[in-house]
Amino acid sequence: MFGIRNLLRANNQIFKNVSQQRNMSVICTPPRNKVSRGEMIFLAGRMVVGWSAIPAWVLVNIKHYR
Repeated sequence: MFGIRNLLRANNQIFKNVSQQRNMSVICTPPRNKVSRGEMIFLAGRMVVGWSAIPAWVLVNIKHYR
């Protein structure tokens, strides 16, 4: 019986540690340093290339998948 109590107590502590806790102490302010237009275009271009790389690879090699 004491073994079961210890297991239940341990599980209770595990559930308390696993539960989500939110911190709402973040203060939203404007950015201190603006990102330059060239850097924004470069980063957006990399994102587009990254998103389309796998679909492009599949379309180029579609004959191997049949």
